[in-house]
Amino acid sequence: MKKPLPTIAMIASERFPHHNTNTQQVVKNLNGLHHIGMDVELIIPGNAQSFFNRKYDQAEAIAEYYNVSNELKIRVLKTVPTSSLKLEKFFHSLFATIYAVFLKRYDLIYSRNKFAVLIAFFLGKKTMFETYRRLGDESPKLMRWAGRKSKSDKFIGMVLHSNVAAESMLRAGFPEEKLLVLHNGVDSSDMLPILSKIEARQKLNLDINAKYVVYAGNMQKNKCIESLVDIAAYLPDITFLLVGSKPEDIIRLTAYCKAKNVKNVMLVERLPINEVSPYLYAADALIIPPVAAPMEKFGRTVLPFKLFPYLAAGRPIVAPNLADMRELIRHEENGILVNPDDAAQNAEAIRALFLDEKMKEKLAANASETSRSLTWEARAEKFRNWLADKNK
Repeated sequence: MKKPLPTIAMIASERFPHHNTNTQQVVKNLNGLHHIGMDVELIIPGNAQSFFNRKYDQAEAIAEYYNVSNELKIRVLKTVPTSSLKLEKFFHSLFATIYAVFLKRYDLIYSRNKFAVLIAFFLGKKTMFETYRRLGDESPKLMRWAGRKSKSDKFIGMVLHSNVAAESMLRAGFPEEKLLVLHNGVDSSDMLPILSKIEARQKLNLDINAKYVVYAGNMQKNKCIESLVDIAAYLPDITFLLVGSKPEDIIRLTAYCKAKNVKNVMLVERLPINEVSPYLYAADALIIPPVAAPMEKFGRTVLPFKLFPYLAAGRPIVAPNLADMRELIRHEENGILVNPDDAAQNAEAIRALFLDEKMKEKLAANASETSRSLTWEARAEKFRNWLADKNK
């Protein structure tokens, strides 16, 4: 006879709501688990408004900002207000974990925060850790130590966002049966209304007859967006539309375009989540910077979050031929894989794609089909089934 599924405290020490992708991943994950009926409560630090504005409802603000259910269980702990100082990274992780352990209403502590998981583990609570990073390679000594500790019954397991990340944990000595690979997902409500290419361009006041390659996402230096400018230099008849710039990104990239004498790049500021999809629908092709550094050097981009709405948009995708991308993108089936760090070859691949209408149609249809199984609800179901097997 199966035991009932555990009541879960999900601890996050980020600023909510916030544009950082990791906050979106946490909330969308929570929303998916909520929709399949799991008993999960997100415990977050209070922001400045929650401390000083009595009328402000942080949970309500989260629901609106991330376009999710307003019935999610969210508990705001007012330890220190979140800020650019990031004091909450320590204080909230400490106090939220102690709160969750000693309240005794939760059976399992689940977090992307290593500190929170360690505290819960050493306080004798069942724990789960989630990460997108290849920590086994980034911090081998620490992870080998953690791998030995992971054999304890108190450590239920680890959720990894890619096989690449899971393989790094295996190399660190984590038992395979405690590693669960769950690709992220797409929230279909973020893709509404579904628009044709012409409808999207009309909505955005873009040229209906122009050719557009679109990037949507963060543009800080470690994302190597300059590589897209380098490719654009080879394709003056195609406009590269880059969406998601902060003011400092616009200054940096505008200067780079000027230095390279590239005039076919358009920069659009950061937008709310539900305003991004028209740019994806307006694209002839969507692109992920075809460089190795975001994963190999910085370790901050592994199977990037933007890939999932890209697939759902049903447009051809151009991506670097790297191990993480190959988990979901099949060359000339649902995307085009190009050589990392080779702007000339990348440009030639895009030029060939734009000349092949049948290939564009095939890639678009197959990308859309791939996305059908990559929803947050489907991800939550896999998590629940795995946890149920552990709970027998």
